[in-house]
Amino acid sequence: MKSHIRDAILDTAQRMIRRYGIQKTNLDDVARAARVAKATIYNHFGSKDQVYAEALEREIGLLIARITTAIEAIASPMEKLKIFLKESLAMVREETLLFTGEHTPSHRFLSKIAAARERLFADQLRVLKGILEQGAREGIFAERDVDRATHLIGYVVRGFSAAPDAGTDAHRQGAEPMDEAASLFQILCYGLTVRERKA
Repeated sequence: MKSHIRDAILDTAQRMIRRYGIQKTNLDDVARAARVAKATIYNHFGSKDQVYAEALEREIGLLIARITTAIEAIASPMEKLKIFLKESLAMVREETLLFTGEHTPSHRFLSKIAAARERLFADQLRVLKGILEQGAREGIFAERDVDRATHLIGYVVRGFSAAPDAGTDAHRQGAEPMDEAASLFQILCYGLTVRERKA
């Protein structure tokens, strides 16, 4: 029962923070929307900061689970890489607690967001490394330094979240994540040059 109440509070807090931003989300509103007493929130979390911190952790888990679920049924490392890129770029476009463009969090929350993004990035690298190791074992990927390749590809993907308009409506209305992922996949796997055709 306690975990059910805790989950309901976190679900509600996540929805409200996405919609209104952390600054405008208060525990009175979360309690009312979750249909619990404000004291119940304090009993479970202790503070608004803790609700936010746990909501961020939960978001990381959901985003990584989404990537791993999408790739686990796929056998081909090439297809796994394609899906990894698509899901990673899509999450930057979505309104999440980690990549929100509409609400500017206060300075006290910026460090929490930065730390959460670092944990997400570390989890993404772990998933990506598994894909590249499989591809190297199967002779599909030529890069033998999997650690280096993992970090290089990881930082390219991470760059999408650092784009000035990442997470904003303007960014979401641009190219689709699948199109960007397909372009990035083509460059990573086949390069930029056109091979000369033999006469």
